[in-house]
Amino acid sequence: MNARTLPHGRALEGLADEILRRHGLPQSSNVALLPDRHPQYRQCERHGRYQTSRIDADGTVRYIMPADCSRCRTERQLETLLDRAAIPQRYQHCDFDDYRIMHPAQRAVVDVCRRFATEFAINRDGRGLILLGPPGTGKNHLAAAIARVLLAQGHTVLQTTVWEVIDRIRETWRREDGPSERAVIEAFAAVDLLILDEIGKQHGSESERLSLFAVLDSRYRDCRPTILLSNETRNGLESALGAASFDRLCHHGILLQCLWPSYRRQGGQIHGA
Repeated sequence: MNARTLPHGRALEGLADEILRRHGLPQSSNVALLPDRHPQYRQCERHGRYQTSRIDADGTVRYIMPADCSRCRTERQLETLLDRAAIPQRYQHCDFDDYRIMHPAQRAVVDVCRRFATEFAINRDGRGLILLGPPGTGKNHLAAAIARVLLAQGHTVLQTTVWEVIDRIRETWRREDGPSERAVIEAFAAVDLLILDEIGKQHGSESERLSLFAVLDSRYRDCRPTILLSNETRNGLESALGAASFDRLCHHGILLQCLWPSYRRQGGQIHGA
């Protein structure tokens, strides 16, 4: 007897089994694909039960594709975005929830960073953040946490060092082929959020200040926020950037002092600098 001569219910069960086999799904743990047995669910080891089918108002069965856990899929997509944003591997896991607050001053800094991330979409004046403090105080952790929130919202983010910006611009001076200096500056200026690390580690020459000014001024004109991370003092940062760049960053910007002991030296759980 073939499937066509089976009673209606058994024929549908056979069709359901065939669909399960075709997609490599375990038949023993899935309810047969019958209209009266929807919606269906699967179990994700990390996130629990998730829905794989639904029934429309007219009784039509709809299958939710792709059929894997949507939260796992979102996490994989976010990991790809973190790579594209050049967030260093060490900080890609960082978020606000795993930032351990061990000193009273940290609470206010974390609250400002959270608010910066949540209000980013309505940030029309391009106000940015400057995080200053000794090594190991979690500045990179907070920047990465902000980046995770923005990337999940669909914004573009790029993290780089001050040296990378300067080198990319100088490279255009030495080569006749490749992108122009203007194109490189515009590339750094175009992302929704630019995170600049290691401010103050450059030599401090006037040509370096001019290169940084070209990027920061372009972002300032387009009202695109920038986050700066530095171990310098406020005066040291102004000296490293130059008065013109620092002045633009101060306009609507927020300077946060991270003046607590290093997590690295305490064997802490935050891998930020």
